[in-house]
Amino acid sequence: MAVYRLCVTTGPYLKAGTLDNISVTLVGTCGESPKQRLDRMGRDLAPGSVQKYKVRCSAELGELLLLRVHKERYAFFRKDSWYCSRICVTEPDGTVSHFPCYQWIEGYCTVELRPGTARTVCQDSLPLLLDHRTRELRARQECYRWKIYAPGFPHIVDVSSFQEMESDKKFALTKTTTCVDQDDSSGNRYLPGFPMKIDIPSLLYMEPNIRYSATKTASLLFNAIPASLGMKLRGLLDRKGSWKKLDDMRNIFWCHKTFMTKYVTEHWREDHFFGYQYLNGVNPIMLHCISSLPSKLPVTNDMVAPLLGQSTCLQTELERGNIFLADYWILAEAPTHCLNDRPQYVAAPLCLLWLSPQGALVPLAIQLSQTPGPDSPIFLPTDSDWDWLLAKTWVRNSEFLVHENNTHFLCTHLLCEAFAMATLRQLPLCHPIYKLLLPHTRYTLQVNTIARATLLNPEGLVDQVTSIGRQGLLYLMSTGLAHFTYTNFCLPDSLRARGVLAIPNYYYRDDGLKIWAAIESFVSEIVGYYYPSDASVQQDSELQAWVGEIFAQAFLGRESSGCPRRVLSQLRLSPKPLLASAALYPSVL
Repeated sequence: MAVYRLCVTTGPYLKAGTLDNISVTLVGTCGESPKQRLDRMGRDLAPGSVQKYKVRCSAELGELLLLRVHKERYAFFRKDSWYCSRICVTEPDGTVSHFPCYQWIEGYCTVELRPGTARTVCQDSLPLLLDHRTRELRARQECYRWKIYAPGFPHIVDVSSFQEMESDKKFALTKTTTCVDQDDSSGNRYLPGFPMKIDIPSLLYMEPNIRYSATKTASLLFNAIPASLGMKLRGLLDRKGSWKKLDDMRNIFWCHKTFMTKYVTEHWREDHFFGYQYLNGVNPIMLHCISSLPSKLPVTNDMVAPLLGQSTCLQTELERGNIFLADYWILAEAPTHCLNDRPQYVAAPLCLLWLSPQGALVPLAIQLSQTPGPDSPIFLPTDSDWDWLLAKTWVRNSEFLVHENNTHFLCTHLLCEAFAMATLRQLPLCHPIYKLLLPHTRYTLQVNTIARATLLNPEGLVDQVTSIGRQGLLYLMSTGLAHFTYTNFCLPDSLRARGVLAIPNYYYRDDGLKIWAAIESFVSEIVGYYYPSDASVQQDSELQAWVGEIFAQAFLGRESSGCPRRVLSQLRLSPKPLLASAALYPSVL
């Protein structure tokens, strides 16, 4: 008689426990155990509980390969969900095997867990384990399907594919609930008292293992509802007219004052702070060091001489690498729309900046369009205060549009969603790269679904408050992706390409490189452990499918992006796809 001791841990989340019957079967190289029900006196498997059980077998099972968890009806109770964190098995000889689960198990079904040790497909030779990998991926690919949201967009998760499935026929991670299609106009409706539409049905259903936890949902509502009500009460959501005076904007921060908001309201007009925002503001990736002026920006030395002083000139500063350009070319053809029956406008400015001997970055000249000429004057610091302030304000407006739509939503949401989807569809739970990226993908699909339901939907927030509206947003993102390269993913390469490695007081660069180095060290060690040679990389069919799907679905198969279609070496695997995904995911948590 061989006795196996089990330690079953239930997650500490709200409603994580279950009243259903839970049984287990141990599968080893020498056979499998009888189906053993986990039952003790009192309540079993309550939220946060750690329960111990025994499984008796007529003989030892050899090396444990799988642990089957059976979830079945108990008496007259209705079926419920159970969040199983992990099951530890102590074998008769004292060896401890850990079977991580960390997922919601819904309905009545059987879930097969593998030991926690990560293994690539090349390290599995037993037909039982290879078949388990295949079935797991097939079920997930059936659940997580791709959808084209708009032409030129990275592909997204098709929420409508989360349809009701019989739990006893599907792998637990793919158990889903019926969902209304995101584009179903019947679900896109106004909330009472709010001037924008929300695609409510698409927010109600999400696969349980990728949706927000109850705590996360409560935190979101706790922050969003007071802020929305505050804007409503102050008339900001319903405002149809223009600001009467600049000081009226202080009302935005009356209940959310911080040291930073106070500093910004006091210094936002200053040239030094305007330049500083390019280094450490919300979008610190726009600057490019230039050695010559582009023909579309005909700035002369006489124009900027009063600011440069008598000891230098524009050409000298260009040669020294002290002249920088922020070019908002992508906005030149962006469509605009009407708000409150009034046409809106957008600028595509060119902003020239100078790094002074004191180490301050200050604006030299601003042109508000991409086409020079009499109708496109060049604004200078020597102009009247209001003309210069207005020019800088238009630049900041363009900065907002580029940052929110491309730097933020495209690069840190939509592209990350493609990485998350490829990870779910092409890598099984036991794969080392899946384990590496899993903590960073937890809320990616959920937060993006919320954004599409509240921001990107027709007559949603983007349509109601921005000058370009939803159509302009679609244009910006598709154009941005068409010009996006893999270099943009990699911080050291991006900084080098923009020529900003030596600019002082650039804390985004300084902090970012430290974070990048930490991620690179961590990821490289893991990759080196599981992939000791280039051949081990090339032979991992799951890894190659993962990289190929990212190339096809995130970068739309565009060769000019520089994204690899396949990874052929350990060196290319470590710094590029993994660092890109690991570096991007934290920004959307």
